[in-house]
Amino acid sequence: MHIDAPKLFDHDFDIYFTRIMKAISMGMHTLHIGMVYRKDLLKLFQDLTVMTQDYFSQCTDYLLKKGVLVRPPHVTMPKEVEFATDQSYLKGIKLGHKRSLTTVEVAHLYHAIESNIIGANLMQGFAQSAQNEDAKKFFNRGKELSKGLVKDFGNILRKAEVQIPALEGGTVTTSVVPPFSDKIMMYCTSLLCSFSLGSNAFGTSFSLRNDIPPVVILGAKDIFDYATDGAKLMVKHGWMEEAPQMEDRKQLLKK
Repeated sequence: MHIDAPKLFDHDFDIYFTRIMKAISMGMHTLHIGMVYRKDLLKLFQDLTVMTQDYFSQCTDYLLKKGVLVRPPHVTMPKEVEFATDQSYLKGIKLGHKRSLTTVEVAHLYHAIESNIIGANLMQGFAQSAQNEDAKKFFNRGKELSKGLVKDFGNILRKAEVQIPALEGGTVTTSVVPPFSDKIMMYCTSLLCSFSLGSNAFGTSFSLRNDIPPVVILGAKDIFDYATDGAKLMVKHGWMEEAPQMEDRKQLLKK
């Protein structure tokens, strides 16, 4: 990290980015709580969850008070509970009237749009400051991928006549001096790809209108291909650290 480098991002992008990273951390800590058995590790992840939730709330409050964090589309509260009584509730691909999007479907689509707008800005900053030519092209490809996802998810909302609030997501300065190493920027991009894949899968499971999952799944395929190419690039340049592995019993027998 180069602390003397000029500012690469501006207009509260650092808070936007921290908020997204805390959202990832909250999910990861909760996942780990369900996987550990040692009491000290359980206590560790419980404490990390509380701390992460506090930082996420602080970032959200800060952006709301500054008036730069746009709220998702509003909906009129229902007056009574309704139940689906016809198969058309699932309709989306076939010709005919499509039901309105559910609030859960809109929430996941808006979250994906919000994340990818910030992601596009992040990739722009990484692309213009990267020193390695492979990494520079990779980040620029990531920017175009994020912009494409914003367009695809936005089209679903627009066709449903749901207004999409404009989200700035911070800005990128004109600096080309790298504040971070290419290795760190590649690792960060890899982490965000993993989060995006998980978020898309989670959103798909709550989308009951059958025209939404195909769009999300196609986007997930593009993200997976992008993440795979990123992993290959990291291996090529020696930037990927190996995770601890189980003992290779077959190799031990050969020795």
